[in-house]
Amino acid sequence: MPRNLLAAVAAALTVLTFSLPLLAQTGPASPGTENPTAPSMPTESLRHKIAVLEEQSKAAYDEEKWVRWYSANMKLHQLLPYEPEYLINVIRACALIDRKSTAYNYMYELQQQGFSYDFNTLADTDAIRDTEAYSYINQLLIDAGKAGGEAEVAFTLPGNPTDYSAFAWDPTRGRFLAGTLRDGVLLSVSPEGEATELLRADGENGLWSITGIAADAANNRLWLSSSPTPAFHAYSETEMGHGALFELDLETLDVIGQYFLPIDGLPHLLGGLTVASDGTVYVVDRTLPFLFRKIPGSKRLEPFFADPGMFSFVDIAADPASGRIYVSDIVKGVLVIDAAAQQVALLSGEGKMNLGGIKGIEYRDGSLYVVQGGFSPQRVVKLKLDPTGTLVESVTPMAIALDEFNGPALGSIRDGRLYYFANSAVESDVGAIVMNTSLDAGVVVAPPDMSEFENALRNMKK
Repeated sequence: MPRNLLAAVAAALTVLTFSLPLLAQTGPASPGTENPTAPSMPTESLRHKIAVLEEQSKAAYDEEKWVRWYSANMKLHQLLPYEPEYLINVIRACALIDRKSTAYNYMYELQQQGFSYDFNTLADTDAIRDTEAYSYINQLLIDAGKAGGEAEVAFTLPGNPTDYSAFAWDPTRGRFLAGTLRDGVLLSVSPEGEATELLRADGENGLWSITGIAADAANNRLWLSSSPTPAFHAYSETEMGHGALFELDLETLDVIGQYFLPIDGLPHLLGGLTVASDGTVYVVDRTLPFLFRKIPGSKRLEPFFADPGMFSFVDIAADPASGRIYVSDIVKGVLVIDAAAQQVALLSGEGKMNLGGIKGIEYRDGSLYVVQGGFSPQRVVKLKLDPTGTLVESVTPMAIALDEFNGPALGSIRDGRLYYFANSAVESDVGAIVMNTSLDAGVVVAPPDMSEFENALRNMKK
């Protein structure tokens, strides 16, 4: 991102975060959020800080300065603990400076996160492979990538899988709703996969790419978020940063209202949305860490929350009972926003847990169901929450590394099953595969028996 644009983003975030008195930071603060009553601007952009550290990492590796390489990647890991690349580099550096025990402990940390990797594929790890401890933990990391869990193909939609950008269940029609990027088409899809076009972006309705869908059956409303994405057939760079929330009659599809993004010169791109129990609509920004809302009775889409310690939001879900909102960030995990209690915190849990790469998030009965299409192994996971809604009590992988998985994303719950796109990451002649998994699928993750690993470590030190 250009420095002048970074400055504009910083200025906007500074004004926005301090103009929202309702949200106080609780729990572990994001980097640079030291003010206990509101997210604060870091002295240096988080993205810029990461870019500088990555440059230092590359230079240290090229110059074979392994301690400096270790240090740069450790700092990156502390900033972005869900990004495995940095911890992998730390392990490689440990191997190159003959710190076997440290390397194995970080390998164990990756294993606890559910990550899958084979360190035998890296020449840098030659020096740490000659022990039982290494063989044991590396095999666990390899095994984590084995296919497992429960899923079945529900149906396949025609066209490019990467074109589908929004997905929701419409109980009034008894059908799914799917939105596309290129033509801004809204499809009605039967549970068997029969698709019917309901509307299409044109000059009359003002739609662009459809990037979010929510059917509010209780109020007979259909909400669509829409932005002019580069994939949109009529995209113009002059419209970058534009977008709107569209309010439609759920039955007739007549447009009732259009609520446009404020024009501030920033590269906004509206994404997933959800409707709270009080009728407030929340919409995420997929380019910048902004959250917008439309209050019942209001005639505008307004900035609601921003956090410069986050990267970009992807999807959002709401707990209708508590009013909490769960926002997934592609890098930082899940943000829990409680407007009533005026609090915000990153979702956390016991032990190690990786919530990076979430491409879809749904809430139901005290649990979050996340589609981690940007994680290795790609998986669908249930996160059982504690009564506060801010801590994960247990993690249950529901479907892991299935043959159909190639960037699973989005998600919608219907009749006790989670439906999601399985192959959203690649263009394919096969079409867009929609799979479903029972909400009861899987087994809660239990720590592996590490006695053999610990014994091997002890024997190393003798």
